[in-house]
Amino acid sequence: MRNLKIMLLASATTVVAFAAQAADAIYQAPEAPVATESYSAPAGNWSGAYVGGGITYDMGKFTGSTDGRDADGIGGTVYGGYNMQSGSIVYGAEADLSYAGEDGSAGSQAPVGALKGTQGVNGSVRGRVGYDLNPFLVYGTAGVAVANHELEGGGSNDEKLAAGYTVGAGVETFVTDNITARVEYRYSDYQKRDFSLGGSTVSRGFDDHSVKVGMGVKF
Repeated sequence: MRNLKIMLLASATTVVAFAAQAADAIYQAPEAPVATESYSAPAGNWSGAYVGGGITYDMGKFTGSTDGRDADGIGGTVYGGYNMQSGSIVYGAEADLSYAGEDGSAGSQAPVGALKGTQGVNGSVRGRVGYDLNPFLVYGTAGVAVANHELEGGGSNDEKLAAGYTVGAGVETFVTDNITARVEYRYSDYQKRDFSLGGSTVSRGFDDHSVKVGMGVKF
């Protein structure tokens, strides 16, 4: 009888202990995992050479006169350059060649009379610095510009190459892994040149505002 009581007591003790462990396992809530890393979008790959082309809308004026000097035109442009990238900073150099046939009044001057001015072929060599907002690149650009300017009046015409500076900003984005699209605004200011018209000398400069929309290929 005594041995039976001891066995029953031992069995009851084992059952109670097992039930307590089971209850702890049921009611113990698991700990949440500790976050060890934060996610950030990877930078795009802008490094390398590229070429492209697009359309332009130019609005300018021939300076050096107090009367009407508006000129505008729609044309085309080709461009090419090379980018380097350090983190989110993108920098490099670019050149472009454009034509818009931008023409309008260049004012008037005695004894020549009314003048017509045209900006023809123009181009620039510039530096570019931008910030990668993957897939967008926001950038600024500045450099030297050269354009062909022609004046007509007094039954004659004359043309000169004029140098100047150009500054602007734009936004570019990846369309595919190596195709990009961009919108860019630029302001260009060209030096005054002396044109020989009707036996007289006429001095004119040129200021230009240009909006350029293009697509390029990155190699």
